[in-house]
Amino acid sequence: MGAFLCDIAEDQWFDRKSTRTQAKDLAPHLCGLANAEGGVIVIGLHGGGVEGTDADPRRRNAQLQAGIDFCVPPVSVRSQLVPCVNDDGEPDHLLVIRVETSDTVHATHKDEVYLRIGDETRKLAFRQRQELEFDKGQSSYEARPLPALGFGDLDQHLVESYAAALDAGDSHQLLRARGLATKDTLTIAGALLFAEYPQGSLPEAFVRVLRYRGKERGTGSRQ
Repeated sequence: MGAFLCDIAEDQWFDRKSTRTQAKDLAPHLCGLANAEGGVIVIGLHGGGVEGTDADPRRRNAQLQAGIDFCVPPVSVRSQLVPCVNDDGEPDHLLVIRVETSDTVHATHKDEVYLRIGDETRKLAFRQRQELEFDKGQSSYEARPLPALGFGDLDQHLVESYAAALDAGDSHQLLRARGLATKDTLTIAGALLFAEYPQGSLPEAFVRVLRYRGKERGTGSRQ
């Protein structure tokens, strides 16, 4: 089994690690697979040889717990020991860790996010991490608060017209209820819709307006 796994090329869903890999150093690879399409990590293979894992049971136990101890939130894995014969010709075991893809973005205990791409586990930059969170539906761009903009930056005429159209007495509370503000801070959506000068904080953002005939959205030719 060990020699067979040594011959398999590493790819998007398969990775090999030495038995000497520290649990904390295994965490980025667990997070990378969970953030991507899942996959399998086999521990006990290195440099085309079969090391096995029986020589250091304590380290193997730490590797088994790496998804809990060094990943936030914890990465759910299924692990098993697979019999093999190591390079010394002795019976041994490989540690096989199966990682499922996740609907949540996982980070290491250092708050670093990784993604499995091809045969590499890549650390994501801040914007790449945001895009991954948006893709997984973990956060919404429009709902992010803008600390630089508060109620004092609102176009009061617009806000009062909006509140009057909805028959709301407290315009600020209305914005909070609709996800357009959090406490005294506007969200991106609130700033784009009601700030007096939203382009000052969001020069790259824009609002797309759709207009329909009649009172129903409809589909296709009835749109």
